[in-house]
Amino acid sequence: MIRIAIVEDDAAQRQELKKYLLSFFTENQEEIQISEYADGADILERYPQKPDLILMDIDMPKINGMEASRQIRRFDAEVILIFITNLIQCALEGYSVDAMDFIVKPVSEWGCRQSFTRALKRLRHKRGHHIRLQCKKNIMVVNANEILYAETQNHTVLLHMKSGPLLVSESMQSLENKTRGLPFFRCHSSFLVNLEAVDSIGRTDATIQGVLVPVSKYRRADFLKVMTNYIGGSH
Repeated sequence: MIRIAIVEDDAAQRQELKKYLLSFFTENQEEIQISEYADGADILERYPQKPDLILMDIDMPKINGMEASRQIRRFDAEVILIFITNLIQCALEGYSVDAMDFIVKPVSEWGCRQSFTRALKRLRHKRGHHIRLQCKKNIMVVNANEILYAETQNHTVLLHMKSGPLLVSESMQSLENKTRGLPFFRCHSSFLVNLEAVDSIGRTDATIQGVLVPVSKYRRADFLKVMTNYIGGSH
């Protein structure tokens, strides 16, 4: 369940944002709970329990969105903030409260989807994505975020985890399928890497925590493109 708060003094605008949220997250197979607030003072008085995402209008009566966000950051450093505004000059100020993004008015579904995609990516990364893997005679549930890279060894796959190595009775193709949609890339027929763990990409290899992982010359261009897109969308 993803908990989302909409803070907007315009009731019609709140309903439009709610419609876009429901459409996007339903399409992405995520259950959401939406709470609505009329202005900054309202959400500060009735702050929701463990919200994941706040859509915050900036220009509101009583307490504006920027001031409300400053106060929220005093007790909630984790919630994702997305500002809804026609005040473009507020963009730089928004970084002081670690705003993830800005949706510019007049609000469009396309603009919302761009921001929601980034927010969902961050939320899923924070939550972790667990995959089921065959390990000898047992099934193990592994948090994909903990995998640095994987390499084939005979008819098995060795996972290089943050906590240490783990040998699983899976094919590389099977592992690639199970991590599809996650930030992983098969840079070589025998290697699958977690993009978050990649420190650099050279001509023939990638560096992951000081280890050189081979990169196929046929996959290097796609690897660079995927890595660039990942870095560009992760902030």
